[in-house]
Amino acid sequence: MDAHDLVKRRHPFSARELLRAVGPGVITGGADNDPAGIATYSVVGASAGYSQNWLLAISTPLLITVQTMSARVGNVLKTDLATAIKNRFGGRIANGAVAMVVIANIITIGADLLMMAAVTQLMTGVNFRVFIVPYAVVIAAMTIFTDYRVVSKYLLWLAGVFATYIVAAVLAHPNWLTVLHDTVLPAIKLNPTYFLGAVGLLGTTITPYLFFWQTSAEVEEKRGVQSTRRTGIDISIGMVWSNISGLFIMIVTATVLFSHHAQVQTAADAARALEPIAGPYAKYLFSVGVIGAGLLAIPVLSASTAYCVGGLFGWRRGLGRAVNNAPQFYIVLALAILVGVQLAVVNVNPVRALFYSQVLDGIIAPVLVTLLVVITGSRRLMGDFVSGRVLRTLGWCAVGVLTMADLAMFYTVATQGLPG
Repeated sequence: MDAHDLVKRRHPFSARELLRAVGPGVITGGADNDPAGIATYSVVGASAGYSQNWLLAISTPLLITVQTMSARVGNVLKTDLATAIKNRFGGRIANGAVAMVVIANIITIGADLLMMAAVTQLMTGVNFRVFIVPYAVVIAAMTIFTDYRVVSKYLLWLAGVFATYIVAAVLAHPNWLTVLHDTVLPAIKLNPTYFLGAVGLLGTTITPYLFFWQTSAEVEEKRGVQSTRRTGIDISIGMVWSNISGLFIMIVTATVLFSHHAQVQTAADAARALEPIAGPYAKYLFSVGVIGAGLLAIPVLSASTAYCVGGLFGWRRGLGRAVNNAPQFYIVLALAILVGVQLAVVNVNPVRALFYSQVLDGIIAPVLVTLLVVITGSRRLMGDFVSGRVLRTLGWCAVGVLTMADLAMFYTVATQGLPG
């Protein structure tokens, strides 16, 4: 890190200061493990075993880097990412970037609602379509009419159910030497299944909507450049915990499902990974976690959509504003959830919908990370808080990893076709 990344380190953080540092970064990390992320980690673990653990390991510092850059845009420029892209690259590129994010966000909202409804059916036996609209109404009301930043800190405890995957992985008794070997020396398979999984995994980790959320959340928090160190701690805690949770989801699904040649086709299949810890109650534990993750993530997805569109048009925006003070912002937010509902009621497999929504995120991510690296590397824009050499290098590494995964996926799909 450069000197500006640390901003005059005087003394270590105390426990109280660490708790005070918790903010948008930890919420972002919780939202990163949304139902789409859970489904993707489960599919990858069940289909590829431990052979893609390495991608999650190397993506952790890259994710921290990208989110740090996103926060820096908000703290230094005091504006959202869509506006920053528009000011630096012009309206045409900004329109294209926002359009890609909005489409991916709405598809993910629909898939997340579908998965929440599917796990509720798993618990109750009632058709999932009954639950889609009530969940959407609750989420919209929670996001629009309450202080989401307060509510989200409580929802993090629900999403924390997935910490049980760590215990489940231990109780599943994997061969830890095999886990370590396959993580450090992975067997890369040149087929569409492997690289679709790789792009989906990277897309659900370094996911575009979180760039826009992090930037706008920093503006709303008003942390500024004086809080760069606190912001870095917040982001690091959130991203490391998010990826540790994802890693253990992959380990336990690989141990419980991949070793028995079982695929994740439904919510019930994904819930089986928790059987080592919950036995017959696995479906209930899994369902509570998915519902909590959805309640945490869908407001972030819909708000990031509204931040994107509002930034392009220069509207007043922010979850800290009253509805009558930022009506266009909240209209877009509500419309994003409404269109997501329309997509959710289409007769599609929820796990497949979630997985491919993250593949789409993996395709658009390198474009957005490139814009982010250029913006934060511009001394004209960032002044003394321009990204240092280490941060820029890691940012370009993120672009390289994402791009190579995309190219490998397109090549294998073009030459071998989509997996059945």
